[in-house]
Amino acid sequence: MHRLLKRSALTAGLLAVSLLPVQAQDAAEGEAPAPAEQAAPPVPDTAHLMGLNKITARTHPMRVGLDAPLRFGTLGIIVRACEKARPEDPPKTIAFLEIREYPVNENLEEEPEPIFSGWMLASSPGLNALEHPVYDVWLTDCSTSEG
Repeated sequence: MHRLLKRSALTAGLLAVSLLPVQAQDAAEGEAPAPAEQAAPPVPDTAHLMGLNKITARTHPMRVGLDAPLRFGTLGIIVRACEKARPEDPPKTIAFLEIREYPVNENLEEEPEPIFSGWMLASSPGLNALEHPVYDVWLTDCSTSEG
């Protein structure tokens, strides 16, 4: 009996030692890469806007960098932030815009107050839109300056 127990213990020990490298290899293959190894998505620095002149019924596609002033008719547009969801997330593109109206034929010493300052969503342009009698401006996309 004592001999049978000794033989069983030896067999169990050998079996356990032979399985250890296989388990360690399986664990190494199943590991996900560390978060530091994954490349961060590029940060958008260009907003794609669409402008509509309601008098002429013409649309004007516009591309503007962050904090760069853009003129559209009598409007001055500055994009302060532009963000786009990662590809694996639901699509969502948002931008923070400041829009000022500059009077025609007047030299201003001071910057006029913004007529719009807030976030615009590309997927829901009517949710927080510029309300102006002549112009409509809405966000269509955010991208990097390279593409």
